[in-house]
Amino acid sequence: MEIITHNYNNILKEMIINNFKDIINKNDYRNDNKNKVFNYIDILSNMDETLCELAKETIKEVFRAIDKGFRLSFERRAKYHIKAYHERTILTIFGEITYKRTFYTDKFNNGSYCHLDEYLGLKKHDYFDPYIKALVIEKAADNSAPKVAKFINELIGSRIKITKSFSYLSRQTIRNIILEAGISNVKPEETTTPETLYIMADEKFISTQNNDNKQVMVKSIVTFEGIHIKNRRRTIKNKKIFATFGRKGPAEEVLDYLNQMYNLDNIKNIFFMGDGASWIKNLSCEFKFNKDTNLVYALDKFHFKQAIHHLCMNETLEKIMTNYVINNMKKDFKAVCGTLLEDYPHREKTILDKKKYILNNWNNINNLYENNLSCPMESQISHNIADLFTSRPKGYSIKTLEKLLKIRMLFKNNYNIKELYLNNFNKNETLTINEEELNYSIFEKKTNNINPLKYIDERNYKAVYDN
Repeated sequence: MEIITHNYNNILKEMIINNFKDIINKNDYRNDNKNKVFNYIDILSNMDETLCELAKETIKEVFRAIDKGFRLSFERRAKYHIKAYHERTILTIFGEITYKRTFYTDKFNNGSYCHLDEYLGLKKHDYFDPYIKALVIEKAADNSAPKVAKFINELIGSRIKITKSFSYLSRQTIRNIILEAGISNVKPEETTTPETLYIMADEKFISTQNNDNKQVMVKSIVTFEGIHIKNRRRTIKNKKIFATFGRKGPAEEVLDYLNQMYNLDNIKNIFFMGDGASWIKNLSCEFKFNKDTNLVYALDKFHFKQAIHHLCMNETLEKIMTNYVINNMKKDFKAVCGTLLEDYPHREKTILDKKKYILNNWNNINNLYENNLSCPMESQISHNIADLFTSRPKGYSIKTLEKLLKIRMLFKNNYNIKELYLNNFNKNETLTINEEELNYSIFEKKTNNINPLKYIDERNYKAVYDN
């Protein structure tokens, strides 16, 4: 092994030296009119290209060794006949790799088998390798399809590029990869159950395509255990985000999560917060875990303040009307609304609408202040949903939106998307794995990785690397 390692190092040095001989001797390097910084860029770029070529050739040699090892094995001889040899091209982050592999015929059932593709877990006819697809899924969780395509295209091959990178992936390719992606579900790990649980909810309308240009209402729920304040910075404790659309709301998924996460019999209080929509108010009916559970619904402060502002349009009057509401002075509140109608008849519709909104949520507003609740749902819906789906004019097919919502929620809940995608790769059904089993260092260097040197035949060094 020491001899092989020594020869491998010598070949690497020889490749780099030979590669740079022509560059160093180029006449344009002695041209005084050329900006000398390009000499530096050329050296770095050439080194980058050399290392990419070395990586591709090493991978091809490892593939060749694995294929040959099985072809000569006792297992193969006992079970398979050699059928044919076929080339295959795949795209990796180093660039395109074309390699030859052996196809076999099963001696017992005449079935076709390719050991190398099976060993590597590569799908038939796939041009993009699994890692590039995993990167696409990960980046799509927080970026538009054109941005994802641009990022991946710039990543493939040499990294040091001045000119525009070659376009391997298009916007449509990104969409196709997302649509065919299978991503594992995560089963949460049970934790200490709090006495009080908070549930916020809101909705966002997203434009769609091939759906009569209708907008779909995406319902989002956020559960958490409280708000922690440190150095004026507010953080939500044990936050979990859910979003879905269609007839099936997110309540069922939330209930499944809470049931796995907590001992529901120990939860004494659940505070629901939202903008007053009927579907949010009705949530409390589904979360009555036992007869002693105290369920309280409160209107979030943002929508209350917004309604007061549109009603009064005067800062001093807004403070007075707010005081009337939180001190349960309903008679005085109605009297002021009547005066506003007399003084500003052209604002009749706005005044009546906001008056009705506040009166319908009167008790819910008082619940907000009496329990000193804080509801940052507007910022949550903005960061979690609007930032990706509605910040730019665009529309989604229903299938694409469904996939992207799942990926987005995994991203916002801080899961390892690449691992969840690769974990489900080549599976016909969606797997569920325990949260504690997720390996967040899956892509760190490991000591038990395949060592390419043990597969390389020392006699083939020159044949492989001189090409």
